Amino acid sequence: MSSNAAKLPLSSDRRNSGLGLAAIALAATLWAIAAIVASNLFQGGVSPFELTTARAVIAAVGLAIVYRMVQPSRQRMNWRILLLGLSLAMVTVTYYIAISRLSVAVALVIQYTAPAIVVAIEAFKLRRIPPFVTVAAVISVIAGVALLSGLGTSTLQVDSLGLLAAGLSALSFCSCTLLSEAVVDTYGAIGVMYRAFLISSLFWVAVQFSQGFPAAVFLPENLLGILFVGIGGTLIPFCLMCWGIQQVRAERGAIAATLEPVIAAILAWLWLGQTLSLAQMIGGILVIAAIASLQIHQAARRSKSMG
Repeated sequence: MSSNAAKLPLSSDRRNSGLGLAAIALAATLWAIAAIVASNLFQGGVSPFELTTARAVIAAVGLAIVYRMVQPSRQRMNWRILLLGLSLAMVTVTYYIAISRLSVAVALVIQYTAPAIVVAIEAFKLRRIPPFVTVAAVISVIAGVALLSGLGTSTLQVDSLGLLAAGLSALSFCSCTLLSEAVVDTYGAIGVMYRAFLISSLFWVAVQFSQGFPAAVFLPENLLGILFVGIGGTLIPFCLMCWGIQQVRAERGAIAATLEPVIAAILAWLWLGQTLSLAQMIGGILVIAAIASLQIHQAARRSKSMG
């Protein structure tokens, strides 16, 4: 296939929105599990910067192996791939900084304003007003995440650096979503993530080098958790997210990714014995309803166009 053909938009019959949303939901599940594992690693002495570096390096190495096996290519990186790699480098660490200086509730709500930003950017690019169902889904998602995080019941912590970090985390998430959409038809999901994590890992290795040797990462009791965060919590879900965005487009993918706090709350209830309040349950329902409404709307449009 020529490079020009590779850049052509995929036809609607090749896009499977159901599988795309399922892939993003699975990615959100893996991210939620990885968050619990990461919390245990922090208690074991691993710093957020060390974990961020380790997960980027593991993902880059794993993706390099898979990429050479299934999708060898001599296509060069372009500026979008470079920006995507830097966005990946920033999205996690800015979130870690945010939750260290703000309440988790505030940090989560700010980060998950990302779908609204993505929808606004897509509307601006296409010079059109977003469909009502999309706007309603964005509002539902933000309200749902706010309820899930317990925003109304926690003590509000205001810190300028924390707010800046949370805002940068949201923008980095948007950047990852939009840039992945822009290049995935050219490089494929694995090709995109391989190149992006290569850039991200080089960035974080340079940062870690200035901080000294990450001894806690190599302790036997931490290795299994480190490997899971790198493979099950980074390599696999980011590839799933990238592929899913290729099927459903950026705005729906960003909204679907907000399943992560819903799944994290359910896992905390099942595994850690944490209770869920009525408000948190309502918040989870709002997020799920938003994603379901998008899928129903897409299915109805597809049936109408086929009829």
